[in-house]
Amino acid sequence: MTHFKLFDLSLVLPLLAFTLTGCGDDPVGAGGTGTAAFTSWGEEYIEEGIGPDPEGEVGFHDGWSVQYDKFLFTYHDIQVADQDGKVGAKQTGSLVVDNAVPGVKALLSFTELPAKGWSQVSYAVRPATASSVLIAGDPADLALMVERGLSVYVKGTATQGERRLTFAWGFGSSTEYRDCKSEVGGRTQLGIVIKPNVTDVSELTTHGDHLFYDRLRVSPNPSVPTRLRFEERAAADANGDGELTLEELDAAPIDVTKYDPSGLPATTYGGFMRQLVRSVGHFRGEGECTLHAVD
Repeated sequence: MTHFKLFDLSLVLPLLAFTLTGCGDDPVGAGGTGTAAFTSWGEEYIEEGIGPDPEGEVGFHDGWSVQYDKFLFTYHDIQVADQDGKVGAKQTGSLVVDNAVPGVKALLSFTELPAKGWSQVSYAVRPATASSVLIAGDPADLALMVERGLSVYVKGTATQGERRLTFAWGFGSSTEYRDCKSEVGGRTQLGIVIKPNVTDVSELTTHGDHLFYDRLRVSPNPSVPTRLRFEERAAADANGDGELTLEELDAAPIDVTKYDPSGLPATTYGGFMRQLVRSVGHFRGEGECTLHAVD
């Protein structure tokens, strides 16, 4: 499974160079209502881990492997609106899901939506609150996220031969994912289409490999690949205790011969990862959204 599709981490993404399927007011032409359901999944990289790959296509270029124990994501403001901006339904409260727990998790459903195209689908990832509802995972992790003001929390182990490092990283960033789109029938479709008496399911997918990219934006040169790297992060374990902290990553300047911040403010590995974590959220697998950094 190869992701390697970076968000452009500037505030606004250009539209993809595909033919976009517009969602008119009533593309099905039948009236009636249907349901929009939303789920979350972490795919195999989060459930099963990321291995090494010398070619850098589907694993770590430098021989490392990563196994996640926890991968918690906090969903706010899941919303569907039409092309005129009229909101059909919007999430209240927030939901926390640990996608290291195997399987697709049901988040919520919006019933009795008019059967038509809803071209503006969006969601936000912001810190958990005392009223956040845990969909899957350990209640102690939810309590930790609320206490520390975290929106994303990941924990796991990285190995390379006999070398072993553990990590537990919490991120408090807020990010909005707007104008979500996915490929449907070989074309790029904005949002969703609700049909009468049918439940349309949208998966809000989390990509665990994105935390280890060596670029913050896709290179304009197709011959320059994006790779997964860990060796330089591993070297940031300054006290050699086998636990790699964000504070240690914050103190380690990036090697600009291997890591490309793409003009964004990321001079250390910690800063680099705080940018990368915003790119973890996707739509229906490989589908993307326009990303807005709120803080």
